[in-house]
Amino acid sequence: MKTKKLYFNMLLFLLAVCLLSACSTQRKILPQKGPAPMKKAPELGALPLSEVSPDSSHEVVSDLKHKANEQMSAGHADQAFSTLERALRINPGDPAIWHTLAQLQLNRGNAEQAEQLARKSNLLAGKDNTLRRRNWHIIAQALEQKGLTEEAAAARRRAEK
Repeated sequence: MKTKKLYFNMLLFLLAVCLLSACSTQRKILPQKGPAPMKKAPELGALPLSEVSPDSSHEVVSDLKHKANEQMSAGHADQAFSTLERALRINPGDPAIWHTLAQLQLNRGNAEQAEQLARKSNLLAGKDNTLRRRNWHIIAQALEQKGLTEEAAAARRRAEK
Protein backbone atom coordinates (compact mmCIF):
# COMPACT_ATOMS: atom_id res chain seq x y z
CA MET A 1 0.00 0.00 0.00
CA LYS A 2 2.83 2.38 0.87
CA THR A 3 4.57 1.73 -2.46
CA LYS A 4 1.39 2.53 -4.39
CA LYS A 5 1.07 5.77 -2.48
CA LEU A 6 4.74 6.55 -3.12
CA TYR A 7 4.39 5.95 -6.84
CA PHE A 8 1.17 7.94 -6.94
CA ASN A 9 2.98 10.83 -5.25
CA MET A 10 5.85 10.51 -7.74
CA LEU A 11 3.36 10.69 -10.61
CA LEU A 12 1.76 13.78 -9.10
CA PHE A 13 5.22 15.29 -8.73
CA LEU A 14 5.99 14.60 -12.41
CA LEU A 15 2.74 16.21 -13.48
CA ALA A 16 3.43 19.24 -11.26
CA VAL A 17 6.91 19.57 -12.78
CA CYS A 18 5.39 19.43 -16.26
CA LEU A 19 2.87 22.11 -15.44
CA LEU A 20 5.47 24.36 -13.85
CA SER A 21 7.92 23.94 -16.68
CA ALA A 22 5.19 24.67 -19.22
CA CYS A 23 4.51 27.95 -17.41
CA SER A 24 8.13 29.07 -17.43
CA THR A 25 8.76 29.56 -21.13
CA GLN A 26 10.10 33.12 -21.00
CA ARG A 27 13.73 33.58 -21.91
CA LYS A 28 16.01 36.34 -20.80
CA ILE A 29 17.57 38.36 -23.56
CA LEU A 30 21.15 39.09 -22.66
CA PRO A 31 22.90 42.11 -24.14
CA GLN A 32 25.28 41.24 -26.96
CA LYS A 33 28.74 42.64 -27.46
CA GLY A 34 28.97 44.44 -30.74
CA PRO A 35 26.27 44.61 -33.39
CA ALA A 36 24.12 41.52 -33.84
CA PRO A 37 24.55 39.81 -37.21
CA MET A 38 21.67 40.41 -39.58
CA LYS A 39 19.52 37.39 -40.23
CA LYS A 40 17.12 37.15 -43.09
CA ALA A 41 13.61 36.70 -41.75
CA PRO A 42 11.93 33.54 -43.01
CA GLU A 43 9.10 33.89 -45.44
CA LEU A 44 5.66 32.94 -44.29
CA GLY A 45 5.18 29.20 -44.57
CA ALA A 46 8.90 28.53 -45.04
CA LEU A 47 10.41 26.85 -41.97
CA PRO A 48 9.06 26.61 -38.45
CA LEU A 49 10.78 28.94 -36.00
CA SER A 50 12.33 25.96 -34.22
CA GLU A 51 14.23 25.13 -37.40
CA VAL A 52 15.28 28.72 -37.99
CA SER A 53 16.82 29.22 -34.56
CA PRO A 54 17.72 25.81 -33.07
CA ASP A 55 17.62 25.55 -29.29
CA SER A 56 20.59 24.09 -27.41
CA SER A 57 18.20 22.37 -24.98
CA HIS A 58 17.47 19.80 -27.72
CA GLU A 59 21.07 18.59 -27.53
CA VAL A 60 20.99 18.47 -23.73
CA VAL A 61 17.78 16.44 -23.75
CA SER A 62 19.22 14.10 -26.36
CA ASP A 63 22.31 13.55 -24.19
CA LEU A 64 20.14 12.90 -21.13
CA LYS A 65 18.00 10.37 -23.01
CA HIS A 66 21.14 8.59 -24.21
CA LYS A 67 22.55 8.57 -20.67
CA ALA A 68 19.28 7.17 -19.29
CA ASN A 69 19.29 4.36 -21.85
CA GLU A 70 22.86 3.47 -20.85
CA GLN A 71 21.86 3.51 -17.17
CA MET A 72 18.88 1.26 -17.89
CA SER A 73 21.08 -1.16 -19.85
CA ALA A 74 23.52 -1.27 -16.93
CA GLY A 75 20.66 -2.10 -14.54
CA HIS A 76 20.63 1.29 -12.79
CA ALA A 77 16.89 1.93 -12.97
CA ASP A 78 16.83 4.57 -10.21
CA GLN A 79 19.57 6.61 -11.88
CA ALA A 80 17.84 6.31 -15.24
CA PHE A 81 14.59 7.50 -13.67
CA SER A 82 16.34 10.57 -12.21
CA THR A 83 18.03 11.32 -15.52
CA LEU A 84 14.71 11.10 -17.36
CA GLU A 85 13.10 13.42 -14.82
CA ARG A 86 15.81 15.99 -15.58
CA ALA A 87 15.14 15.63 -19.30
CA LEU A 88 11.42 16.02 -18.64
CA ARG A 89 11.98 19.27 -16.74
CA ILE A 90 13.81 20.65 -19.78
CA ASN A 91 11.38 19.36 -22.40
CA PRO A 92 8.06 18.07 -21.00
CA GLY A 93 6.62 17.84 -24.51
CA ASP A 94 9.03 15.13 -25.69
CA PRO A 95 6.96 11.95 -26.14
CA ALA A 96 10.10 9.78 -26.23
CA ILE A 97 10.93 10.73 -22.64
CA TRP A 98 7.44 9.77 -21.50
CA HIS A 99 7.73 6.48 -23.44
CA THR A 100 11.06 5.62 -21.84
CA LEU A 101 9.64 6.42 -18.39
CA ALA A 102 6.71 4.12 -19.18
CA GLN A 103 9.08 1.33 -20.23
CA LEU A 104 11.11 1.83 -17.07
CA GLN A 105 8.00 1.65 -14.88
CA LEU A 106 6.79 -1.45 -16.71
CA ASN A 107 10.16 -3.11 -16.09
CA ARG A 108 9.85 -2.18 -12.40
CA GLY A 109 6.41 -3.82 -12.23
CA ASN A 110 4.51 -0.54 -11.85
CA ALA A 111 1.76 -1.38 -14.32
CA GLU A 112 -0.54 1.52 -13.45
CA GLN A 113 2.15 4.17 -13.90
CA ALA A 114 3.50 2.47 -17.02
CA GLU A 115 0.06 2.60 -18.61
CA GLN A 116 -0.49 6.26 -17.70
CA LEU A 117 2.97 7.34 -18.92
CA ALA A 118 2.52 5.47 -22.22
CA ARG A 119 -0.87 7.14 -22.71
CA LYS A 120 0.75 10.55 -22.06
CA SER A 121 3.41 9.72 -24.64
CA ASN A 122 0.67 8.84 -27.14
CA LEU A 123 -0.99 12.21 -26.53
CA LEU A 124 2.27 13.94 -27.43
CA ALA A 125 3.39 11.58 -30.22
CA GLY A 126 1.47 13.35 -32.98
CA LYS A 127 1.93 11.43 -36.23
CA ASP A 128 4.81 9.25 -34.95
CA ASN A 129 3.03 5.94 -35.55
CA THR A 130 6.07 3.87 -34.60
CA LEU A 131 6.18 5.44 -31.14
CA ARG A 132 2.41 5.12 -30.82
CA ARG A 133 2.63 1.38 -31.57
CA ARG A 134 5.40 0.94 -29.02
CA ASN A 135 3.27 2.79 -26.45
CA TRP A 136 0.28 0.56 -27.18
CA HIS A 137 2.48 -2.50 -26.58
CA ILE A 138 3.46 -1.08 -23.17
CA ILE A 139 -0.20 -0.36 -22.41
CA ALA A 140 -1.13 -3.93 -23.37
CA GLN A 141 1.59 -5.39 -21.15
CA ALA A 142 0.56 -3.14 -18.26
CA LEU A 143 -3.09 -4.16 -18.64
CA GLU A 144 -2.05 -7.82 -18.66
CA GLN A 145 -0.08 -7.29 -15.46
CA LYS A 146 -3.23 -5.83 -13.91
CA GLY A 147 -5.24 -8.87 -15.04
CA LEU A 148 -7.29 -6.99 -17.64
CA THR A 149 -6.91 -9.47 -20.50
CA GLU A 150 -9.73 -8.18 -22.72
CA GLU A 151 -8.46 -4.60 -22.51
CA ALA A 152 -4.92 -5.86 -23.15
CA ALA A 153 -6.09 -7.66 -26.29
CA ALA A 154 -7.78 -4.48 -27.50
CA ALA A 155 -4.55 -2.52 -26.86
CA ARG A 156 -2.57 -5.10 -28.84
CA ARG A 157 -5.00 -4.72 -31.75
CA ARG A 158 -4.44 -0.94 -31.65
CA ALA A 159 -0.70 -1.54 -31.65
CA GLU A 160 -1.01 -3.58 -34.86
CA LYS A 161 -2.94 -0.89 -36.77
